Amino acid sequence: MDLVQRFSTVEDLSDPTLLDDLQIHLERIQAEDEEFMQILLDKKGEMIVTWEQPWYQQTNCLTRPLKVENDETIEKYRTDTICYEESKRINKNWKNFRKTYNVPNRPECLARWRNKVKSRHPNTPEEFVRRFVMAYLARGLNRTVYQVYKYFITHYGSPLKGRYSLYEENIMAICINHNPKNVVPYLSAVLGREPRGIYKKMVEFFNGKPDSRKLKWTLPLATKFLKLLIQYTGEPLENLKNKKIDKSVWLQLEKDMDQQYIYLQLFWYHTLHVQLFVQYDVKLNKLRKKILKKVKLYPYRIWSDIRWKEILTHFADGFSHGFLYRVTYAIFKHYKGYRQTPMEELLAYGLQRIKTMPNKRLRTLVLNKNQELEIISYKK
Repeated sequence: MDLVQRFSTVEDLSDPTLLDDLQIHLERIQAEDEEFMQILLDKKGEMIVTWEQPWYQQTNCLTRPLKVENDETIEKYRTDTICYEESKRINKNWKNFRKTYNVPNRPECLARWRNKVKSRHPNTPEEFVRRFVMAYLARGLNRTVYQVYKYFITHYGSPLKGRYSLYEENIMAICINHNPKNVVPYLSAVLGREPRGIYKKMVEFFNGKPDSRKLKWTLPLATKFLKLLIQYTGEPLENLKNKKIDKSVWLQLEKDMDQQYIYLQLFWYHTLHVQLFVQYDVKLNKLRKKILKKVKLYPYRIWSDIRWKEILTHFADGFSHGFLYRVTYAIFKHYKGYRQTPMEELLAYGLQRIKTMPNKRLRTLVLNKNQELEIISYKK
């Protein structure tokens, strides 16, 4: 069924045939997933680990992160986001798996399949084959099987990202109107989106969209924010440089500042934090050049490979990785396809682009004797 054609225009949300059509579509998806699982079960006898596995891939639990105690003597594994080269390795391993075991190229079926009615004991046939496939995909990676599993189900099981289209909103409205059981997992399977995003969207349906209005920050407003932050954390300003601020504090600030706490967090970590704790003259274009040169030192292949906390280690205390990301993003935000552009090409463009950008100073601030923020001037 073409969901776009069927649900782009809906005149009567209470029409029961709409939910019937969705149920038919869902049952077709589930039948495909079960058929693929049966193909894997038929291959179970051939699924033998013949390669050497690091200790962190020798686990019986697929759906829970690995719990280990801090031990400097054991081999470490990566915990950051899976990068471009690793994703290529996973895709190559999947291709080899298909060829070796003669299974169809339907990764989405395995990613969507859920063990709902059968036992979740790790020794059940279904869990065994799922775990084996993920272990196969993890070959050659410095990753746990759970990390590869999470990447796999996100990449293939919930491929749709970004704004919701009209037909998706209509489908959600139909489900809200008819209230099927387990509506969030239901919609996740039908739409191919992550449950977390669907849940947030449904909250908007019931409560309305949150106010997306952003404050226009002025020195008095920033002073008010900083004083409240100091008050609610109970810490002096100098202790806030490296302090992780609890969500409860942000919720208090949200109420007092009449602004969503997510915007307050961005203002703090991407702007005010740097303005307060970097106490010297910084020309932004010079900073951008340095960032690009440091990026070049790493084997990053595309933009999404960049680990901004790694880049942060090359800069003075007081900068934040969010700030470095923001000033670098300003170089490429109008460059079409920058996220997938090879890094060498992207850096060459960036160094040329900086030459045409206004060379502004970082505005640094200090609390004066009246406990109000004022600008530090470095102009001679």
